[in-house]
This record gives sequence, structure tokens and C-alpha cells, in this order.
Amino acid sequence: MPLELLRGVLGAMEDAKTADELLEQMKQFVRQAGFETFAYALTINAPSLKPQQYLLCDYPKEWVQRYVSKGYFKVDPLIKHCENTTLPTNWEEHMLSPGDAAEFWEEARFFGLRSGLTFAVHQQPGVTGIFSIARDQPLDVSPEQLAALVGRAQMFANVLHHAISRIDLPRLLPEMNIALTPRERECLKWAADGKTAWEIGQILSIAERTAIFHLNKVIQKLAASNKTQAIVRAVALKLI
Repeated sequence: MPLELLRGVLGAMEDAKTADELLEQMKQFVRQAGFETFAYALTINAPSLKPQQYLLCDYPKEWVQRYVSKGYFKVDPLIKHCENTTLPTNWEEHMLSPGDAAEFWEEARFFGLRSGLTFAVHQQPGVTGIFSIARDQPLDVSPEQLAALVGRAQMFANVLHHAISRIDLPRLLPEMNIALTPRERECLKWAADGKTAWEIGQILSIAERTAIFHLNKVIQKLAASNKTQAIVRAVALKLI
């Protein structure tokens, strides 16, 4: 993909207001990069938060249905790779590895997903974006061409993840919109450090009942059942 065209696509994604607008830019980028189809999955899997997955793709519908019905997410080596690292990966590295994903790759090839690249973006603990581009033919390019392709696709994946987080993550994870006051954040940080309400009061030069009041407000805001759960959720949401 020419650099000028890439800049245009990235700029359009930053200005996008809906997932449909992003979908059009994804199609443009993938086709220009020499691939035929793509998928983006946003997974939310953090302690004390409801597990969720958001999918934006143009994979064959039959393959998506098959993937879900067979529970391939449990054996998909690309997901396992992305959970542990942000390094991009070439599908060939996983297709040739022994393991329990042989049936998964055989069916993927049947649906035209014979080669591809996958990129991971970790925005915060428990929130991961996975972007894959695929084609029906082997990826026959020089090492230099592959390096350039991977670099631009990784840049695209980062901007795409940021755009989807801006557009749809607040709906999927409304807790992200919660605002703690500076005093609430201070009390919660000290509580996370194991301090009692009395000790927090001494540290912050406030009454014990005031510290309790702030902690209770945090518990209420985060819809937590107790202080411990509130701390876990606040850490997962990067509020403290």
C-alpha cells in the first residue's frame, strides 16, 4: 500500500464516527495490502468485569458460524499468541506446529483462509484488540516486503483499536466512564495498600468516618459489593 494512501486511511479512521465507517476503511486497507478478508476482535476479560467480545469482520459467515459452534476460540493459536504478546505473527508459524489445532487450520483453509498475519494491541489489562488479515494464496513476498507490510499493518491495527475503543468501548464497558474524585482515588489507593479507614484518615489528615464515606462512594460508583471488589475493578479499569 502506498504511504500516502495509508495516511489517508489512518486519517479517515481517526475521524470515523461509527463502526460502519471503520469497516469501509478496513476493507480499503486490506485490499490494497494484497489480502482478501479480515477480522478484528476486541476482547474484555478482566477480573471482576463481565467478559465480552466485540467482532468486526468480513470473514465468510459460514466460517464465523463454524468457529463459534465448534468453540475454536479454545484452540485458536492466534488468540493464545495475542494474549501473551504484542508481537505480530505470521500464520505459517502456527500452521506447521504440532498440537490440537490441526482441525481448526484444515477448516480455515477450506473457507479460503490459507495464509495471514495477526496483530495484537493491549490497551489496558484485560482489554485486547486482535486484528487479522487473510488471503486464499500463500504470502509470497521478499523479507523486505514482508517487513514493510507488517510495519504498516501494525500501525493500522493500533489506530483501528484506538478508534473502536473511542466509538464502541464506552458502550461495552460503561465502567470506563466512571470518574473518581481526587480524594476518592487517594482513599482507594491506600485501601489497596492494605490500610484501614482509621489509618487512611491519619495519612490524609481526615476523620475516619470521612475516609469510610469516600470508600463507600467508590463502592457505589463501581457497583461493587465490597471494598475488595471495588479495588479489583478500579485496577482493571486503570482508575488507580
